[in-house]
Amino acid sequence: MKIKNVRIRYMAIFVINITIVLYLMLNTEIWGSAHVVQNNLSQQEDTVAVEDFITNESGQTEDYSKAIQQAIDFCASQKKEKVKLRANKVYTIKSGFTVKKGVELEFGTNSVLAVKGNYRVLTVEKDSVIRNGTIQIMDPVFQSEVIFLKGNDQYDASNKTRVENMTIINKSKSNKGTGLSLYAKGKWHNISFVQFENISIVGFKTAIQLKAENPGAGTYSWINANRFGNMTIDDCVIGIHILGSITIPNESSGNLFTGLQVQLTERSKRLVQADSSYNKFDGMVWDAQRVIGSEPLVVFSAKTENNRLDMNVATKLISDKGQNNSY
Repeated sequence: MKIKNVRIRYMAIFVINITIVLYLMLNTEIWGSAHVVQNNLSQQEDTVAVEDFITNESGQTEDYSKAIQQAIDFCASQKKEKVKLRANKVYTIKSGFTVKKGVELEFGTNSVLAVKGNYRVLTVEKDSVIRNGTIQIMDPVFQSEVIFLKGNDQYDASNKTRVENMTIINKSKSNKGTGLSLYAKGKWHNISFVQFENISIVGFKTAIQLKAENPGAGTYSWINANRFGNMTIDDCVIGIHILGSITIPNESSGNLFTGLQVQLTERSKRLVQADSSYNKFDGMVWDAQRVIGSEPLVVFSAKTENNRLDMNVATKLISDKGQNNSY
């Protein structure tokens, strides 16, 4: 009888333990699922859809400019994280808009911004992010900037501004306009430590332009220490144009262009045209023989110093009037 009671107690303990384990497993699974759902809800609540700001009954529009700007403004005012463009959709716009401080504009897979008309397309404020999209210029009258940063926002080392995984293409075949433009002119206006990564720029007059002008009154403006990684430039008249001076009051210095891939065509005139100092250009150039005429592909002006070019460009195609530039 004593042995039988012991066996019963062991069996009871075993059943209790199994019950506890099953209970914990079940509740862990439920809690985990609830946690995932809660996270998904949080993510959805932090994302604003452009479609929510379309006012016509059909939900279709020939100009999404206003809806996109309203979505961005709402996101900024309500401290939301992201404005999302729907995947596999073309958003036609007829006026420009501004991505405001702290807002991320994310393109869905294969979503396209189709630009009609001539205007600055997209102004990027400090601490905003643009990611994963295609911007297409559709109109041959276009001769403005596609993505534009202005130094009055004073992008310092703490800024979180990013432009990543973008394709910017002039489909009108006009070779006009500027793909990516950074501009500083004003008292202490500056753009520094901004990250540009995996961007393709096709078919413009100028692919990338950095321009710092003298603000006067004994003050400075500068465009320094920005990183341009894995940039592709194709069929542009000028690849990279840097305007400024060797040093203050208006310098465009210490900018790094790494992993460049540049495809030259019969419309190309210049690979790099630079003022200022300590800029570095690293990458590959394709089909230099297609460039028409005998003008140099690389021009370092008299206002240059200590720039470095590490690209497969023949020395005879480089004009260097500066000091201590290397290639």
